[in-house]
Amino acid sequence: SCKFRWTIENFSLCGLRDREHLTSPEFKTDQSSPTTWRLKLYPNLSNVPDEEAVGIYLERSSKDSSTHYAYTKLSIIGSNGYRYCNPKESYYLYNESNKNYGYQNFIYRKTLLNSKEYLPKNILTIWCELTTSNADDYKTSELTESSFKPTTSCVVLKKPDSLVFDLRHLYNSKMLSDFTLKVGDEEFKAHKNILCARSSVFNTMLNCEMEEKLTNCVKITDFDPPTVRKMLNYIYCGQVEDLTPEVASQLYSAAEKYNLQDLKDICDGYLSNNLSVDIFCDALILAKLHNGERLMTATKNFFKVNTAVIKKNEKCCSLSKTNPDLVISMYEAIV
Repeated sequence: SCKFRWTIENFSLCGLRDREHLTSPEFKTDQSSPTTWRLKLYPNLSNVPDEEAVGIYLERSSKDSSTHYAYTKLSIIGSNGYRYCNPKESYYLYNESNKNYGYQNFIYRKTLLNSKEYLPKNILTIWCELTTSNADDYKTSELTESSFKPTTSCVVLKKPDSLVFDLRHLYNSKMLSDFTLKVGDEEFKAHKNILCARSSVFNTMLNCEMEEKLTNCVKITDFDPPTVRKMLNYIYCGQVEDLTPEVASQLYSAAEKYNLQDLKDICDGYLSNNLSVDIFCDALILAKLHNGERLMTATKNFFKVNTAVIKKNEKCCSLSKTNPDLVISMYEAIV
């Protein structure tokens, strides 16, 4: 499996016409594999009903006659680090005649161009998560839902577009819940299998002879109810909503504790892109505490530009007494 980020600068200036596309660099799910993949982005598809749309397709670019079963998740990374477009998920087969598949209407072009959230500084960032395996035993069928096809046929095994909604309903309804997270006076009902599948920490907790397994309950004392609620929403739905610097900081720590790497990446990206003098010290401590390389780099760059203002901030003055090593590392970054 692999995670691939594709950044396209000056997107609104792209003058490609209908059916013309941009091609990403090639990437692999395994460096030892001969199979290579790439993304194709169609910035201006005019045959989508009602509006022009942006289409995106994943193509097996290598000359490979083998059959692959592939799971892909495609999304847009916004200015706050959050992944938009729901994200788009599909399971499908690639073989000698079926070499790409994707979305004719990934997002409406007008929606994309009018959103600073989706297109910060006119930069489009596509995020692709790809997992592949041999799939010679799967039966295939031809794709006919799209009037526009980059190839003559394509195989779709399952399109779980409703998965997010179904899992959110499962969580909200508490149907068949078998585990409780106690946070202060609040209780959150959950499902062991979901928790174990999403978090290696919960997996260990609930598969060893620990108190939590015996009581079907865990007491959480280091995070408040809103943070745990958002963490569970991410665990079930893969989504984070209404981020603020304070919320992102709390979720960052929760993601680290429960080994939710994608959630940590989202919070890391949000904090890195939304640094201010008010949250600078907290972000710096978080980066140091949780080995956040991207956030640490962002804080150093922010310090270089805003040194004079930061030095006058009361919280930052206190930091020089409680964490002098961190402050020294900031000044070393200037030199």
